[in-house]
Amino acid sequence: MYFVDKTLLNKRLAYIEEMSKLVDTDDKLALERTCQMLIEATVDVGNMIIDAFILRDPGSYQDVIDIMEQEKVIDSNDALKFKNTLKWRTELTRNYTDIDHQSMKLDFLDNIDAYKNFKASFEHFRKTDPQAVTAFSTDDV
Repeated sequence: MYFVDKTLLNKRLAYIEEMSKLVDTDDKLALERTCQMLIEATVDVGNMIIDAFILRDPGSYQDVIDIMEQEKVIDSNDALKFKNTLKWRTELTRNYTDIDHQSMKLDFLDNIDAYKNFKASFEHFRKTDPQAVTAFSTDDV
């Protein structure tokens, strides 16, 4: 078991929480940045959690979400919502000149609860999973 950088984990969870409030914008560049960073930060936090338990190496962004669902960090409803937005990473990193901003915005707004719930979901997991209590055992998480 690895011990995670709890300060960094908290910063990223707070970042996700703040970014989730910014999706409802008409500024295309701000929307792109917000959506991409929601995906990246969520996967970063997921990887930190997975690393803490030496579970398995995720092969993709979707694997990170699947592992968090299997380990009960997030529920199946939130896992589905995260997966519904992961497709936009390819658009944002490879097809960035042809993004359908309205469709992306609607997809994120339809699924934003998963991002808003993520910090609370992790807190619940940390407090109730026996292994999590060991890996995240100080007051700073």
